[in-house]
Amino acid sequence: IDYAHPELGVVTSDPTATARCYFDRASAAEQEGLEEAEYRRQALEDAAALKKLAIDYAHPELGVVTSDPSASARCYFDRASAPQQEDSEEDEYRRQVLEDAAALKKLAIDYAHPELGVVTSDPTATARCYFDRASAAEQEGLEEAEYRRQALEDAAALKKLAIDYAH
Repeated sequence: IDYAHPELGVVTSDPTATARCYFDRASAAEQEGLEEAEYRRQALEDAAALKKLAIDYAHPELGVVTSDPSASARCYFDRASAPQQEDSEEDEYRRQVLEDAAALKKLAIDYAHPELGVVTSDPTATARCYFDRASAAEQEGLEEAEYRRQALEDAAALKKLAIDYAH
């Protein structure tokens, strides 16, 4: 029965019986003061309030709960001064126009910058170079191109000389 009521002191008739307090001993853990306990309580209340605000901010789909029967509000989107809302057809049309504009911009960049390579995600897509194919016209080298230019200049000079001689 004594263990059921720890608030009752210990009564003994033996004058040599001694005991020491568990909480006041030298090796006891330091006890928190009244000011520290109040500061801790306030800090925990602040943390709980911040957690509630964070949840309210992160989950706008959760409604506002109040216990005040006189609290009232009106919908921001249904008010008379709210901007006109678009219906789903206009929204779909706008989305399509923006997709078309993005596709045209990509085509314009591809056309204006042929040095940019073609990027594909299809591993089976293949292509061959127009200039390196077997049926392509043979490309002349730099030396051959210089010789052709010189020969055409000589032919043009001879033509002019022949016209001058004939007339």
